[in-house]
Amino acid sequence: MVFAAALHSQERPARRDQAIEWLQSDAGSVPPEFEADVLIRLSQLPKVDKVWRTELLDTAYLRAYSAPEQYRRTTNQQIPADSRQGAQLFANVTALSRVTLQVRAVNLMALVDPQHARDLFEWIDLNLAPGACADPLVPAVDDYYGTLGFIARTAYARNRADSLNFFELYLWRAHLPSEMPAVARAIQRFRKNPIEAAYFEGLLRLILQGGSIDASGFSSSALDIVSRTADLQLADATMGVLGSTAMEALRGYLIAQLRAPRCTDNITATIIPSTFSAALRRARAEADVKPIDAVAARPLSTVTGARFDMLWGSPDAARLHDAAAALRGPGTSVVPLRTRQTAEWRAQADRLLTDVEQWSGTSEATERDYFYEKSVLFTWLVEWIPPGALHTRAVRSFVEFLRRMETDVSRRALWFAFVNRLLEFAHGPFRAEVLSAMEESHQPVLSLYARLERLAPERKP
Repeated sequence: MVFAAALHSQERPARRDQAIEWLQSDAGSVPPEFEADVLIRLSQLPKVDKVWRTELLDTAYLRAYSAPEQYRRTTNQQIPADSRQGAQLFANVTALSRVTLQVRAVNLMALVDPQHARDLFEWIDLNLAPGACADPLVPAVDDYYGTLGFIARTAYARNRADSLNFFELYLWRAHLPSEMPAVARAIQRFRKNPIEAAYFEGLLRLILQGGSIDASGFSSSALDIVSRTADLQLADATMGVLGSTAMEALRGYLIAQLRAPRCTDNITATIIPSTFSAALRRARAEADVKPIDAVAARPLSTVTGARFDMLWGSPDAARLHDAAAALRGPGTSVVPLRTRQTAEWRAQADRLLTDVEQWSGTSEATERDYFYEKSVLFTWLVEWIPPGALHTRAVRSFVEFLRRMETDVSRRALWFAFVNRLLEFAHGPFRAEVLSAMEESHQPVLSLYARLERLAPERKP
């Protein structure tokens, strides 16, 4: 009888935390990229067991298919923060794209069920397209190739040959310049002995030879490609691999990209020959591989580069921006706390907050410009104003603005970037103030993330 009771107890499903169940249920009522993100975060809570974690991650993976953005985009080029392109770069930091969400789910699934994680990984479709010189942002899928190596190692932990075959199969997807640094890094982390290292050098050569010409992606990634390949070559040489296959392959790849039509704003192309020569010396391959001369690096033609659309151009926006700069004080850092606690500074902050609250943005070129500019102003005020009634008002005004502005699918990533910024303030002395304002907004996404933040272990700012 005792044994039967014990067996019955073991078979009974574990009781689930009700607060987490409510959040899981409420996540189903928000847009799919937010639901997937929330479910992934819930899966990491200590009270979630393996069965439940698998359920959450599976659902998150499937919901990610409906995310509006297919993959995250970034750039290594200098983009003015006060431009539409800078706002787009800021929006991409949220990483709520389909690929990023699915990679996150697969990574966590590998800790629970490596074979199932492998199956999920196989269904991730990159579907990357070359960039355009007019757009400085390029695909960013470093996490995909990092996860590929992790899945290959964990799902085939007892069969190195199958692990190698799986890893190689999905490396063949790489074809854009923006993917090549991640490929070189993934290879360096994966190989374990000189035979494997030499084999993957040959594979890298073939991948580079079959790579797509992409002027925009090359502008952004060229220096990283050189650096990562040199790292790989040096690590292989240290392991005992003879020759300089990786650097020789890199030379041919660079010349092909340099000779192709080039973006006119590509400021790295002229230094690629000298950078490559320095990399040869660092990788101890200068005796085996020829440098790249200026003639070989000359492009056949050029394509007009990106034109940055600067913000804060209207009289109202410029006036508010100048007022914020005066409030911050000279230099790049805000004035000291003792200054911000004075009655004079607080009165100035009060006037600016009132102006921001009342600003309708009717003179802005687009509603997206207005949203970004006003959110930046609110963010500055929440960051600068010391604790007190004025700070509470700034937080609640910002939350109210976010509540009213979450409407357009094309702007959701940018909207959530500022929600994330607000949540960062909840990791410090304003935690209760921020989370209460978000919960009391009754906006589904704001309320959901505030409740999730209360359940998560508190982090230091």
